[in-house]
Amino acid sequence: MAVKNPQFLINIRKNDNANSPAYGKYYPKAVEKETISLRGLCNHMAEHNSIYGRDVIEGVLTKMVSCMTHLIAEGNPIKLDGLGIFYPTVESIKNGITKPEILAGKWNANTYVKAIHIRFRPEGTSEDDITSRSFKDQCSLTTYGVEEKFDLTPDEQDPTKKKYGKKVTPLLDWIAENAS
Repeated sequence: MAVKNPQFLINIRKNDNANSPAYGKYYPKAVEKETISLRGLCNHMAEHNSIYGRDVIEGVLTKMVSCMTHLIAEGNPIKLDGLGIFYPTVESIKNGITKPEILAGKWNANTYVKAIHIRFRPEGTSEDDITSRSFKDQCSLTTYGVEEKFDLTPDEQDPTKKKYGKKVTPLLDWIAENAS
């Protein structure tokens, strides 16, 4: 079922990176929700007064994903009108290739290409502009109420640790703790 006025929830997050000039300041942050699977997307689409059921929609989208992956692997960008362009980029090794190596015939893509990334560039035409600042106008931004919880700081403050947890504190408690 479609929501008439979907809300894009905004939270606040403290910058705890001591090496940053923004250290100790607070910034808006999108509330992280669950990732919608292909099946979930198909269920959502089927509920939007579609004449097609989830199974038909899922079959078409599964084939689309397969074909898009194949075409992007061949170097073809894919434009989905109203959404944007998916395109491949190359991540090369850090040191690059020297001119003498190329002239000596030592150029080998498998040696110098570290990874192939799939990137996305949102639609930017006037009728379907969903680039960052324009897309904001399509979102109904809302912040959590006082009774809700804010994601204020990571549990682990040691930047050498890769895993960061979230310390979630009710806003009133946080204001009381930090008011003194």
